[in-house]
Amino acid sequence: MIAGIVCEYNPFHNGHLYHIKKTREAGADFIVCVMSGNFVQRGECAHVDKWLRAKAAVLCGADVVIELPTPFSCASAETFARGSVGLLMNFGVDMLSFGCEDEDKELLIKCAEAAEDKAAADIIKSETAKGATYPAAMQKAISSLYGESCAEAIASPNNTLAVEYIRQLSLYGKENCIIPIKRQGADHDSEKTSGSFASASKLRRLPFGEKWKTYVPLELFGLYDAYEPYSLAYSERAILSRLRSMPKEEYALYVSDDTGLASRIYQAAKTADSLVSLYDKAKSKNFTMSRVRREVLNAYLGVKRQWSEGLPPYIKILAANERGLSLLAEAKDKTSLPIITKHAEAEKLTLRAKEIYEAECRNTDLFSLMSQKIGVCHLEETHSVTVVR
Repeated sequence: MIAGIVCEYNPFHNGHLYHIKKTREAGADFIVCVMSGNFVQRGECAHVDKWLRAKAAVLCGADVVIELPTPFSCASAETFARGSVGLLMNFGVDMLSFGCEDEDKELLIKCAEAAEDKAAADIIKSETAKGATYPAAMQKAISSLYGESCAEAIASPNNTLAVEYIRQLSLYGKENCIIPIKRQGADHDSEKTSGSFASASKLRRLPFGEKWKTYVPLELFGLYDAYEPYSLAYSERAILSRLRSMPKEEYALYVSDDTGLASRIYQAAKTADSLVSLYDKAKSKNFTMSRVRREVLNAYLGVKRQWSEGLPPYIKILAANERGLSLLAEAKDKTSLPIITKHAEAEKLTLRAKEIYEAECRNTDLFSLMSQKIGVCHLEETHSVTVVR
């Protein structure tokens, strides 16, 4: 069995190791991870670069790590799940393993069916028109139609993504091909720790040092020792400069403007003196803070809205072990998507795929500015697949 895992590993910690081990115990012969690249769903740059995160995953039990391109990684839960599941299905994955708050497989499938209900869609549309955020509108719709147990299950961030994964799997007739694994330890985004478990957000706020040894696999401690933490704070002035100089009409290329968010960001950029100020000025009751951050980041990076339509048009390999290399050879014979293991292979991509790939190259150059030590350009073009032997 080939199991797929959707992840960010930002950074990889003991909770992620537990998930991989439980996936093996569930019968997985191979594990293929699709991982966000250098920009993540919360609308920030990754704390650790994608090659180091991919290597950490393979060192701790993954066989292959595929990159989820920025138009899909820095996007809504629906787009994030559509891109991730699409890549895994095209790679030949049999089952999808994900962490969640509830291992009740039937309940999660019921929640996914509820999310597809037209009556639910009508309630969501009505509630968002009144000013509710999408997650709040979704929960109200599910509660009124399917009861509190279903609404509560869909409320947590991990379960919300789980439901989106199942919805996407249903398009391939594989909604039952899931391995839900109850998340262990600290809550999502929690400041609290639990034994050897800490949330990724807690680790990102914890300076690297001896304390990390409690919460990350020991085999990774030496790997993390050399890492440079990344933060949008290092590019704050560049982001504000870009947004201030951008014509108002250009925002429509990058920001989904169905409820006026593009206009709010445009106006906020004129007076904001920091990213926090920009987010606060642009936010309203209609938008979650994560969405505001994503739209700001996509505008800065120049990620066009149209690029997130459909599926990612190629499969970029970040890391693999020897077992993964054999699986990769098989996948090349099965998939209709081009598989990229080196830069020269991008020359054969379609026009849309090449646009997205070239944007990823530029994004990586910008990412290299987001740490205390400024990195070099052209890493996307020169960095080879990390092979762990």
